[in-house]
Amino acid sequence: MASQKLCSTQTFPPRAQRVALGGENSEPLGAALRLDFGRGAAVSALGDIIVRTGRLVSIFAASLIALAPLHAMAQTALDEQDRVAVRDRPRPDYDALGMRLGGFDLNAYVDLSATRTDNLFATETNEIDDTIYSIAPYAQLASRWSRHALVFSGGANFRSHADVSTEDSETGFVRADGRLDIGSNSNITAGAGWAREVLSRTDPDALVFGEPIESERTDYILGASHQFTRFRLSGAIGHIDYDYDAPQDIRDSSEDNLQGRIDVEVTPRIAAFGLVRFDERDYDNSPQTSSEGRTYLAGVSIDFSELMRGEIGVGQFEREYNSGVSSDGIALSADLEWYVTRLTTISLNANRTGEDAGNGVANISPYTETEYGARVDHELLRNLIVSLGAQNGRREYEVLNREDDYTTVAAEAEYLMNRRVSLRGRVAQIDYESSGADAPPLRRSFDATEVTLGLRLKL
Repeated sequence: MASQKLCSTQTFPPRAQRVALGGENSEPLGAALRLDFGRGAAVSALGDIIVRTGRLVSIFAASLIALAPLHAMAQTALDEQDRVAVRDRPRPDYDALGMRLGGFDLNAYVDLSATRTDNLFATETNEIDDTIYSIAPYAQLASRWSRHALVFSGGANFRSHADVSTEDSETGFVRADGRLDIGSNSNITAGAGWAREVLSRTDPDALVFGEPIESERTDYILGASHQFTRFRLSGAIGHIDYDYDAPQDIRDSSEDNLQGRIDVEVTPRIAAFGLVRFDERDYDNSPQTSSEGRTYLAGVSIDFSELMRGEIGVGQFEREYNSGVSSDGIALSADLEWYVTRLTTISLNANRTGEDAGNGVANISPYTETEYGARVDHELLRNLIVSLGAQNGRREYEVLNREDDYTTVAAEAEYLMNRRVSLRGRVAQIDYESSGADAPPLRRSFDATEVTLGLRLKL
């Protein structure tokens, strides 16, 4: 049984952020109510990437929109069928049935994969190749109630290396999210999660020597939303803790954040929105890097059922550090899905914000990151989906004399054998180029090619 659809508003298309393939993390793709506050991307064993939209719109989308009442901004069943992206379209002959447990649906799968990389440590010279074997189970228990909602999810990723066993890792996460409907137009949402993570060697904040960087992340969120006739008010407060294993505990930090948003209907298919976000980050072992940040966004959401949906927001970000360093600039968050035909979907994204980078050698360094990308999904056969994606980005550091440019290009195919089994393949090319006076390890350049074959077994 397919998991319960908890949202009919399309202000934040839940799949529009998936545009490129690459990277690795503990959380499998497919957690329908993921509330990701993390400084990174959530990925499956095969490396599907949810683009890092930082701490702006994506967090708000997950917490307040994905748990919105079914009747909010309701669309007809025909509209829903027309607007579904290729990867999200129901396939009755191939969709996993799951299991009914009283008022809940249980959906689960396990990914088995093997990845061949020609640059395991993401180094500029003396590259080392290796084969990585992965077992990644995932399960979600979602309510089927007509009012309110409750979702529990969890997963793990066990990775072993054929040659370099010191890179073996075990990661995982658990999560609980809920929605309490109050009347016909209001709701309260809450969520909590814990994750054990390992930083990928291809991450620019990772090291090219020593043990892999491991950490634990805990997050909480509480939100509320009220729908008026022509506009909606939403708000959320959240807390996140990052706890790194020694000797990388210089990166230990916590964040408290507060967000507010208003959506105003201009036409039945177009809405204007405004968003403000305030946060305070505290670095336990590097207090001079603690900071306060503000983000302001204004933009438009569109929902042209058979053509396109998504939103674009532009504004300003500001961040002030205890050390006296400050950064500010244009903030951008854009995610669009374009339904070229019923068999082809193009996803576009662009994001710009200020973040912090931990290099494990010097103090945490602030930077401005700009990312943009596109992905094409095509249904070649009813049970064969092919994808091509590219993600580009730049980091401009405030303290370090360094600029980074990076590109990931990937192709993927998924063959649905039946309701229980699917085959997946992926080829990705990662290119990372640093420039500036700072020498390695503060500056690093590398390229890597990864080839993955996988098998998914579904409940």
